[in-house]
Amino acid sequence: MQQFCLTEKIELLWNKIDELKKLVDGLDSLFVNFPEVFEQTKALANEVKNLILKVDPFVEIYAKKVCSNCINICCLNKNSRYEYDDLIYILALREKFPLPERNLKEKEPCYLLTEKGCKIPRYLRPLRCNWYFCKELLQEMETAPPRAFREFSNTFNKMLYLRQQMLNSFFQSLSYTKGDV
Repeated sequence: MQQFCLTEKIELLWNKIDELKKLVDGLDSLFVNFPEVFEQTKALANEVKNLILKVDPFVEIYAKKVCSNCINICCLNKNSRYEYDDLIYILALREKFPLPERNLKEKEPCYLLTEKGCKIPRYLRPLRCNWYFCKELLQEMETAPPRAFREFSNTFNKMLYLRQQMLNSFFQSLSYTKGDV
């Protein structure tokens, strides 16, 4: 088996799609070749997904009010890049990673953006894109009933905590594979 090293990569290779595909394949092969080693990572990823699904309706209510009338597009490739943590999370869910079909330019609209919004569900979006709330959106969300906003905030914080636990589990489990892919 070939050695796989995640730590040598500094940033995701959006302008080198072939290398990005190799990275995705390498990470995916860890979950395929060592399913029992990454069992806790996969379970935590599913908990994170369920929390995202829980808050999604709340976010959508306010995003539809604000984003549909916005003239500033936040959904640019530079703002919506996946990070390593996102790759680990998506592959731990055993979902297909949404690879772009070509090299991306930073100032282009996100390759996942359509006229009706993002073409993938919220739980598969990059963390930085998913949880970026512009000033207008935050102000709109704060008009929610206090109990609903508090529940959103608590669920969001729990999701971030579990996501960190998932990553800790992944890297701890990685040591049992000795880097083999």
